[in-house]
Amino acid sequence: KIGLIITNNKSTEVKKVYLREQLKMIDIDVSYYDPKSNLGYLSGCFYGYNRYCESTSYAPQWVFVSNTDIVIEDKTFFEKILNDPYDKDTWCIGPSVYSPNNDSYDNPHYKHRHKLAKINLIIWLYKRPLLAYIHVLLAKIGFKVIRRIEEPSQFVYSVHGCFFGLRNDFMLQISDEPYQGFLYSEEAYIAERLRLENKKTYYDSSLKIVHNENSVTGMLKIKKKANYISSSMSYIKETFYSSK
Repeated sequence: KIGLIITNNKSTEVKKVYLREQLKMIDIDVSYYDPKSNLGYLSGCFYGYNRYCESTSYAPQWVFVSNTDIVIEDKTFFEKILNDPYDKDTWCIGPSVYSPNNDSYDNPHYKHRHKLAKINLIIWLYKRPLLAYIHVLLAKIGFKVIRRIEEPSQFVYSVHGCFFGLRNDFMLQISDEPYQGFLYSEEAYIAERLRLENKKTYYDSSLKIVHNENSVTGMLKIKKKANYISSSMSYIKETFYSSK
């Protein structure tokens, strides 16, 4: 009942060969796709999903988007999801995300939608790499202080992008509309598209993962990272806040 779709955005040819050999050892249906360029996180997901849909008549119930640095220790994790206890208007679900690096929990990502003033502030800060660096440090310190306790299940604005599930009804609507950002603000994009559809996002604390974060984006220099964040937030602003 579970299939694995991999989009290899970027790696050496040697590593690609090694990965494909290792995948043969997994007792699960695996689809491997190589777009020959780095599409980014969410766009890479859409690429793999669309290629998979072209090759099969099977329509999945849920599609989960995941980083490569996720650990799932609960053997009943997917069984809980396949039982589908969520109401029909819940189109996105996110698990409890524990970050060992910060000894904190990353979900709920945001409980409420950002005000336009907050969006403008983020764009302004991240157009200035030094201020962006300070903001990142302060945010990490804040997370260690205020996110030490796991929150109970609840409906939220957005869940953390490291691992989240989308109903296939929603995937069918958005997978052909390329995300214009790169690596960042995917959570806001998903949340805004759901808001326009009058659908809900549910943080389910009974689903638990460990996120060994920043194995990819942690290698980015702050100037490049700040540019990606400011550009992606500008896209969110122009697309979803322009009439405000």
